[in-house]
Amino acid sequence: MTSPTLAPSGTHASSSPAPAYDAVPTTSTVAADRHVDDHHHHAGSHYHADHAEEQVDLSHISKAAEATVVDETSSGDDGADLKGATPAPAADPYPGQIDGGWTAWLVVLASFLAHLSAFSIQYSYGIFQVWYQTVDFPTASPASLSLVGTLGPASMFVAGLVSGRLAEERGFRPVMTLGAIILGAGMVLASFATEVWQLALTQGVMYGVGSSLVYFPVIALPNQWFNKKRSLAVGLAVSGSGVGGLIGANAVQALLPAVGSAWTLRILGIASFALLMVAVALSESRIPTKKRNDPIIDFTMLRDKQFLLMLVGSCLIPFGYLTPFYYLPAYTVKIARKAPSFAAFLLTILNVASIVGRIATGYIADKIGNINSFIISVIAAGVTMLAFWLPAGTSSALLIIFAITFGYLAGGFISLTPVVAAQLFGIARLPSMLGLLYAVTAIGNLSGNPIAGAIIGSASHDVMPSREYTWAIVFSGAIMILGTAGTVILRFVVLERRFWVAL
Repeated sequence: MTSPTLAPSGTHASSSPAPAYDAVPTTSTVAADRHVDDHHHHAGSHYHADHAEEQVDLSHISKAAEATVVDETSSGDDGADLKGATPAPAADPYPGQIDGGWTAWLVVLASFLAHLSAFSIQYSYGIFQVWYQTVDFPTASPASLSLVGTLGPASMFVAGLVSGRLAEERGFRPVMTLGAIILGAGMVLASFATEVWQLALTQGVMYGVGSSLVYFPVIALPNQWFNKKRSLAVGLAVSGSGVGGLIGANAVQALLPAVGSAWTLRILGIASFALLMVAVALSESRIPTKKRNDPIIDFTMLRDKQFLLMLVGSCLIPFGYLTPFYYLPAYTVKIARKAPSFAAFLLTILNVASIVGRIATGYIADKIGNINSFIISVIAAGVTMLAFWLPAGTSSALLIIFAITFGYLAGGFISLTPVVAAQLFGIARLPSMLGLLYAVTAIGNLSGNPIAGAIIGSASHDVMPSREYTWAIVFSGAIMILGTAGTVILRFVVLERRFWVAL
């Protein structure tokens, strides 16, 4: 059994002919990140220029965005009248070389290792559940064992509401070290569990809280060290979760029959702790810690219309994103009438394509724009469900095409979300902002698969080739496409209406 893998500057304006995609800075270029802590309490939209390469060119800003810039200017936020002028680029207030150098790429490696360590455990739980049900806890209900696996990501996202803020105030390394200790201890303590509720507390909650204290600081770090190559750097970092899913699933599959669940849990806990401590040693933040007096969960961000539009996608897209990872194997055996080995082969293809997609989408996003790439990849991923999976029936070719295309395209949702947030709101408070964004994704992550399962369970044998899976596939594909509505409005109504602009 293979477990699922989850699955984010351009050129200056000139008088020369515009390329296919013109890089257009958003209003983020008005104020540098060094001002963010002075203005965090203000409602409304605040963008931040992360690096000196970015310049404001009001001729490229939509009228609505220009009005916002002028409004903020007149209120004294950046102390200059920008109307009709092009200010000098804001200086980067933080130390360290960006877009290259040993430190920057070692930070990417640290983020990769942290993703690999944390998500290898999460994505291998399906294999643990089968073992628990048949060997360790044969009298336990499937629902209670499923709850253990659900509590991990749920605790991770809920704890994200505070873990990012802790990193900003207490430092990235101390918070990540605490997370590594809690995660490793949770897995080791799980090896002594004799009741399912003990697994829920250790392999569920402790693992989730520990991984949260690691994940939200480490997903923000590459954004600090890269500007022009930011999407590629983050794509390389988050590909660690896909690699971790493949390694973890195969390792657990081999270890359980060889040494049993207790020693498998201990090995995973110790190995994860060791890798996470390497990640801690390699992690380096450019932004100094700063104590803040506002509430630890800053809900004032919910007054920002750009942030609210991002929340739409964070809430809706996960309802459909995970469906293929969980239900494609069952579909392959039941509807396509293929061997379980072919189902495992498809899931492996899906996972590998997702790894490649996270990296490739990041590289492309640096060329055509992060928000553009996010919209294209998510809409196209939803379309592949309707175009390839829905009519697949018993066709091996269509199922393989679907696994490749969906895996590749869906990776953009994972790799580009933090990059888009950094582009719009700056890097100074990115960990806490991502904590709130990802807390909202928990709604879809926890509800999407049960909804799809309920649709499948209640469906009659439809005349479509996908039979009782028909409406679950339609629901999943449609809600992913619908989930981009907020980002589309943000891109083409709030920021820039021209299609060919890199944004």
